[in-house]
Amino acid sequence: MVEAFLAAVRSNEDLQRQMRGATTAADLAAVAAQAGLTLEPAALVKGFAQLLLESDDAMAVRNFDNLGWDMGELLWAAKTWERPDQA
Repeated sequence: MVEAFLAAVRSNEDLQRQMRGATTAADLAAVAAQAGLTLEPAALVKGFAQLLLESDDAMAVRNFDNLGWDMGELLWAAKTWERPDQA
């Protein structure tokens, strides 16, 4: 389903504008709904993660880098990232 979401966003400038304002997984799910797709926030996040896992190393790095995170966002992610064994 994530691939259908990506295809919809690539082909629709209105969805692209909405994506620019998305800051959470729930925001992405709302954009997906505008594209006619019913995706739960967790399914979207896990779908993107699965695409990274299925990629070769170079593509995984390119896609991660394309997220455009600045150092402050990366620091925040590093400080707040939760692991299942820490719950």
